[in-house]
Amino acid sequence: MRTAVGWAVAAVVGVLIACTSTVAGTASPGGPPDLEAALSVQLPGLRPVDPPPPPWQLCTTAPGTRAPRLDPALGEPVTRGYASEEMALYAYAWATSAPMVAEAILGQAEMEAPDCTSAPPSPGGGAGARTVDGWTGSGWSGVTIRTAVSGPGPAVDETRLVHAEEVVVLVIAAGDEPDLRRVDDYLAAVADRLR
Repeated sequence: MRTAVGWAVAAVVGVLIACTSTVAGTASPGGPPDLEAALSVQLPGLRPVDPPPPPWQLCTTAPGTRAPRLDPALGEPVTRGYASEEMALYAYAWATSAPMVAEAILGQAEMEAPDCTSAPPSPGGGAGARTVDGWTGSGWSGVTIRTAVSGPGPAVDETRLVHAEEVVVLVIAAGDEPDLRRVDDYLAAVADRLR
């Protein structure tokens, strides 16, 4: 009887090991994602820089309107920064405990993000516009907050908060005339490294 039970346990363990595939970009087979490796994407024309601390507030809002915030329970992110004369791109990533946790964080942000349009896009109330839209691509889904300020110091700022499985990524691109396709390309490359 013990031998039969022992063989049954060995067979179950063997099947579980065989079904656990090695995921590229993870610290160990089936382990947590290696966010350092995933974010270390080469972006032609941009040089690596140190990113600022993560902005826990996703945008400014009108007085009396609560600004959408990242959940502080996310903890400290893995970060990457890139810059050129035309733009800066900063990325922040977190691995949550489960996909449903990442979905809940994004759900809260998507619910609160429309409040970003309640305030002028620049502190001085200058001309410009702020839009909030849903975004999906390369296996990611989430929300984009785009701010365009016109006038003597024109600028475009895009904040994109997305998730795929248990990973949450915040990408911020800013500059006088940033090529926002770089954000799409960056997220596609990160997604490839996480697969």
